[in-house]
Amino acid sequence: MNVAVIGAGLAGLAAACELVSLGHRVVLFEKRPWAGGKTYSFVDEETGEEIDNGQHVFMRCTVAYRSFLRRLGTERLAMVQPRLSVTVLGTEGRPGRLWADPVPVPFHLARAFLRYPHLTMSEKTAIARALLRVWRMPETERLALRDVSFAEWLRASKQPPGAVERFWQFVTLPTLNCRTEEASAADALFVFREALLRTNDSAALGIPDVGLSRLHVEPALAYVRERGGEVLLRTAVQCLEVDGETAAAAVAGRRRFPIDAAVVAVPHEAAAGLFPEAMRTQPPLDGLRQIASAPIVNVHLWFDRPVLRRRFAATLHPHLQWVFRRSPPGEEGQHLVVSLSGAREELELSKSALQRRTVEAMEAVLHPPAGARLLRCVVVKEPAATFVPSPGLRRPGPATPLRNVVLAGAYVDTGWPATMESAVRSGILAARLLHNRMRATEGARAAQEV
Repeated sequence: MNVAVIGAGLAGLAAACELVSLGHRVVLFEKRPWAGGKTYSFVDEETGEEIDNGQHVFMRCTVAYRSFLRRLGTERLAMVQPRLSVTVLGTEGRPGRLWADPVPVPFHLARAFLRYPHLTMSEKTAIARALLRVWRMPETERLALRDVSFAEWLRASKQPPGAVERFWQFVTLPTLNCRTEEASAADALFVFREALLRTNDSAALGIPDVGLSRLHVEPALAYVRERGGEVLLRTAVQCLEVDGETAAAAVAGRRRFPIDAAVVAVPHEAAAGLFPEAMRTQPPLDGLRQIASAPIVNVHLWFDRPVLRRRFAATLHPHLQWVFRRSPPGEEGQHLVVSLSGAREELELSKSALQRRTVEAMEAVLHPPAGARLLRCVVVKEPAATFVPSPGLRRPGPATPLRNVVLAGAYVDTGWPATMESAVRSGILAARLLHNRMRATEGARAAQEV
């Protein structure tokens, strides 16, 4: 069967890889000169270094993404912790650490919590009570909180402001890319349950040793090509040509590509535009444009000497959040990247303002050595990096009004927030759904012929 995969972001790459592995002929379309969507890397012209459009981290619990890397043979290109261990720096640099012990859940976090310096004992007690409630919470109860904001749930759970700021939002901001008042309680509690309360190693972090293009973009393209698929970059599909209730072709400029099926893996705000106008008012297409997006801003800084001894550190400073060392240890200079989630304010700031503010925050938190000199700064802004898991949001499934066309993207209802895990899950879900539908159609045709 000829299958068009429209959009070569992570969801499209995962769908294309799954489809070719199932024996289908795939044409992967991407309007830009490069693949990867919102997870790619590029070469900085001045330094010659490969840098990511955004610093991405995964966890041991993100099993679909890790399986995808194993399929591509690249899991060795990322460092995966045995169990969670994160240094957390206060606004003036005071260090603390959150870690998990190799003991049963929920006791794996007990020692770290008792010694953690950034929370008072009363705040720790309130958090522990709430986490135990989440650990015991039935799935039906969690799903019933889809219309409630996480901030409301925290207030109802009697969480002190300090606990909200320095624990709950500290976790949800980088994982959901939004603040507690913007997220549904159901989505936020999913993060805590899956990452912190599923197993004692589920929150262990995975950090790429190479750029994202080397980690999963280029290997995925090679995987598709090696199995007979075709990759068409700089090729924008404008619409699907429809015959009744099925798509017959993908139209890109003056070219028409006959297809048996298609995966639409473009951003949610653009997906409906590929369908006939009359279908755009039908579910789930009618609600795609109403899904809100949130930005992420990354600030890359090159110093003439080491500033951060650790490979990475989380901070409680709002202008730093998470800092990662991109240079190998032992180098004379150092390349750091600051990842800012929920960065609506930062999105509007100029490069010079962001640089100044970031360096000031680093001086307060990291205490760089005297004389450390900034050599270069690169700011990368993703205005619509992720969807916002707003209270009341009902994410669409993969099905569309066309029987042979499905949706893929992190926004599709995989149960996971807007992560690389959700993108991969959605791509594989879309591919398998199409495969099963096409097999059923072939079986029905064969039965009619008999």
